[in-house]
Amino acid sequence: TPASKSPLAARSLLTGLARAGDRIVAVGQRGHVLLSDDAGKSWQQADVPVSADLVAVHFPTATAGWAVGHDGVVLHSADAGKTWTRQLDGRSLGDVLVAYYTRSHSSNDSDKWLAEAKRFAAQGAENPFLDVWFDDARNGTIVGAFGLVLRTGDGGKTWAPLLHAA
Repeated sequence: TPASKSPLAARSLLTGLARAGDRIVAVGQRGHVLLSDDAGKSWQQADVPVSADLVAVHFPTATAGWAVGHDGVVLHSADAGKTWTRQLDGRSLGDVLVAYYTRSHSSNDSDKWLAEAKRFAAQGAENPFLDVWFDDARNGTIVGAFGLVLRTGDGGKTWAPLLHAA
């Protein structure tokens, strides 16, 4: 469900803050993303495709940014936070993990990691992502609860889990 527009969004709980060039981007409860182009004096609400709580946001460039939160949500903006698209969520996360560890036979522990991936998949959208960091507009990392870490090298089009790297 998309985030609802609310005149009180700027007074709701905000849990993450980043700069997108001169713009301030704040994320918080119910999928709210707020934008300020005047150092926080006034705020406008962005268009967001989810109503899950968002907890962290990062912009490695003035226009490219990512936000993460509950329900395994990963969002991407290419326009300094004005609009957002969903790149990953808890329902598709399980498929990503299982597919990766089904293909991966590089270690003696591959059965262990496939079982762990299937456990995450069975949980569905239960696990939150808690932080996000991108080195540039292509290479980034998202971190979630219970040792969940994923990397991308293509701006979030694909994600590689790092359960085995712990």
